Amino acid sequence: MKNLLALVFITLLAFGTGCGSDPVKPEIDPKSRIGILKIDMSDFKFNPDRIDLNSGTRVRIVLSNSSSANNHGFSVGYGVTKQGGASTGFKNDLFENVEVIVTGPAKSVRPGTTVLTRDGGLDESNGSFMIVKSPGTQPTVIEFTVPEKLGEYELASFENGGKDYQDGMKGLIKVFPKSDMRATWEKMPKVNTPKPK
Repeated sequence: MKNLLALVFITLLAFGTGCGSDPVKPEIDPKSRIGILKIDMSDFKFNPDRIDLNSGTRVRIVLSNSSSANNHGFSVGYGVTKQGGASTGFKNDLFENVEVIVTGPAKSVRPGTTVLTRDGGLDESNGSFMIVKSPGTQPTVIEFTVPEKLGEYELASFENGGKDYQDGMKGLIKVFPKSDMRATWEKMPKVNTPKPK
């Protein structure tokens, strides 16, 4: 009986402390109306690793790499591409045809199909939008308006020959509509619709 109680306690403790994290939303600056979202990459995880975004919101991601030794990448999409057996990026990129401004140091910035503004060099290789950060450098800022591409996207690093991704350096980003659809529905004009007989 004591073993059963201990098992129940451990199970409740595991669920109570959260086997996963709650999704994080950008903190909206009241003056600029820009959502600020800090994302840290470490060995081998993102913090936060679950993010909710509303389409149409202007977002400024402050991206850092707190690893002491490893480069890590930032890419968002779905449908992993492989080259020579290694995961290298996404077939479907959240940032496709999105205007993106990147400022601050980065080991490399691969524009993919973004409309990119950046001072500094670019990685002209093929693939989805990706930023690679060296360990311990100053943050890189990624600013964009969340596109109306509703759904779930993976947040991932494909560095170290795809090993980061293979080792679980992933997260989840959900893109929601601009506003609560229920609220929009309730604001619609009321019409006197005849009742069926």
